Amino acid sequence: MQTFTTSTKVAKETTISFVGLGIGQGLRYVYTGLLARWVGVEYLGIYSLANAITRFAEVIGKAGLDGGLLRFVSMRSPEEQEKIQQDVGSTLKMGLVFALVLMGLQMILSGWLAISVFQGSPLLKKVIFINAFTLPFTVITLIGAAATQGFKLMKYKIAVTNIGVPILLVLILITTYWLWSAEMTIILPLLISSILGCLGMVYFLKRVTKINLRGVWKHKWNRSILSFSYPLMFISIIGTFMHWLDITMLGYYTDTATVGLYHPATRTAGLLRSILVAFLGIFAPLISELFAQKKLSEMHALYKLTTRWILTLALPFTVIFLVFPTKIMLLFGGQYTPAAQVLMLLTCATLIQSFIGAGGPTLTMTGHPKVNLMNSIIVVILNVTLNALWIPKYGITGAAWATLISLTTLGIIRSVEIWGILRLHPLSAKLLKPLIAGGIIMVMMYTVRPFLMPFHTLITLSVATILTFILYGLFLWLLRFDEDDRQVLAAFRVLWQASSTWRTNTKRKDEK
Repeated sequence: MQTFTTSTKVAKETTISFVGLGIGQGLRYVYTGLLARWVGVEYLGIYSLANAITRFAEVIGKAGLDGGLLRFVSMRSPEEQEKIQQDVGSTLKMGLVFALVLMGLQMILSGWLAISVFQGSPLLKKVIFINAFTLPFTVITLIGAAATQGFKLMKYKIAVTNIGVPILLVLILITTYWLWSAEMTIILPLLISSILGCLGMVYFLKRVTKINLRGVWKHKWNRSILSFSYPLMFISIIGTFMHWLDITMLGYYTDTATVGLYHPATRTAGLLRSILVAFLGIFAPLISELFAQKKLSEMHALYKLTTRWILTLALPFTVIFLVFPTKIMLLFGGQYTPAAQVLMLLTCATLIQSFIGAGGPTLTMTGHPKVNLMNSIIVVILNVTLNALWIPKYGITGAAWATLISLTTLGIIRSVEIWGILRLHPLSAKLLKPLIAGGIIMVMMYTVRPFLMPFHTLITLSVATILTFILYGLFLWLLRFDEDDRQVLAAFRVLWQASSTWRTNTKRKDEK
């Protein structure tokens, strides 16, 4: 039987998470690309602003209850089925009540937000109003996903949130565009996919917990879960606020067309964040366990390993985004090419975020969540200030620079704190290998860039991607993998072999 070290454990769990996230992000990227091409910058800006407002309402509506329920369910033993049902039922009830209140508020405020705050059109008011209907469904989906995850079952969450909903978004987008109008194209996909995704999660939740959604109203409010959850809400609010801040402030200072121009660039750069999220899913509980066991040397090794592999996987994508930004923006249509510089700035910002991203959960899991919260507050204030100063003067470029400087500042603060509190840092001689390989590939791709640019966008990007990954892998191999790198790669191979065995067994069952 294969024995997994910390390195292989990180690789195994990260691969599972990354596959699900990769599928979801890929489908959402296709969705954004089609939407940008079919409806244009102004309608895409309306969609982006309405979506940002709805995400703010969503994070307040779920009130951190998904994180609280995950903790409470995972702490229960399988024999405590009745208590688990009470926890789940109570949390669903609280989440549904909060979501309905936020839905009503968003509907009431839709006109004021659209006309007075964003100086938008009646269509923006309409989209904000209709998007409010999605809130109860998305909150139930997120809480239900957390409940199934508490049983150590990731498949239901991945199936619904990372695969099912993105597939529905794309299919409904295509249907509404060809059968109705551009207006319906920015309204119906999000609404219908939220409803169907909720129904799917409710079905899986009933299979796992025997909970019937119609019976949740009989459950009493669980104040223990609520008191544990609401501090998580503030952290989530700040995180969501930071993620959508540039979009909302662009909407306030400019217009919906400018927001639409900015959206594809931030969506593209955000693809790098998937690598960070995939690693942090297993990194957080591992660092918590090692800290509880006072294994500081292993914590240091895990911190360095995770940072190095996040950077290793992010660098080839970074090279493509930085060398061919105009071609990437052409995927969304010729009208989006002015945002090429924005893509380069946001790519640098996201790379920095990925490199220092392990710092946030490290502080939280080692008993310093208030430090993390204060960091977030400071950076949000900085970002708001820079956006207010630069967006009126420089538009989307100013918003991108504000994000880059804010995330760099956050990285410096966290790095200093982690060193001061825990004596951890991500730097090592091994980190030079991906940096050297990435630097060489950057120079090489800039050299061949003039020969690739005259071709069709898809041909240019396909050839550039293949060349980048082949040469990057070759240089990493020439620089030689270390022992823990080989353990990570061995875990990837073991996981692939396991998935192949599962597919073979499934096929045999189907044939029978």
